[in-house]
Amino acid sequence: MNIEDDEQIIENCISGDTDSFRYLVDKYQPRIINACYKYTKNLDDAEDVAQEVFLKAYSNLDKFKFDSKFYSWIYRIAINTSLNYINSKEKRQEKETISEESCQINDNSASSNPKDYYELTELVDKVQPLINKLPDDLKILIELYEINDNTYEEISKKLSMPIGTVRSRLHRARNMLISGFKSMNNE
Repeated sequence: MNIEDDEQIIENCISGDTDSFRYLVDKYQPRIINACYKYTKNLDDAEDVAQEVFLKAYSNLDKFKFDSKFYSWIYRIAINTSLNYINSKEKRQEKETISEESCQINDNSASSNPKDYYELTELVDKVQPLINKLPDDLKILIELYEINDNTYEEISKKLSMPIGTVRSRLHRARNMLISGFKSMNNE
């Protein structure tokens, strides 16, 4: 099987050849782990989140519309899942702190079952508006780096911008997305 043809692999999976999904995992796993790491800041967490991303993608392959690249679709799942993970991790830490302060043992940690999390469409619906709310200059950077997978150097050349500026603005854009996601979940 030609691993370059994502569409054929996806169609094979949907048709019942579930083993072919491993080609997509092998092809995109390093990039997805890297994307998750940008948000989790911890390799073990990034690998756990990436595993969840592939489970969600596999479970929702029949919902994939071939109007975008598979990587763009799974990348959005990765960002949404990473943001959700960050939020749930902070809530767990808050609950543990409260439990320790009240001398109670609270063992109600979040389930590791990905089906217990939001449906894929709900996650995309939450993050895409946050991206759309970014100032145009930051939105372009997020799209070029996170979605189109351009390097800092490529973005620097395309936008005639120093690499340091690219890095700092990307950092600001990510922080704005994380803050927006947190405030949205606190409402």
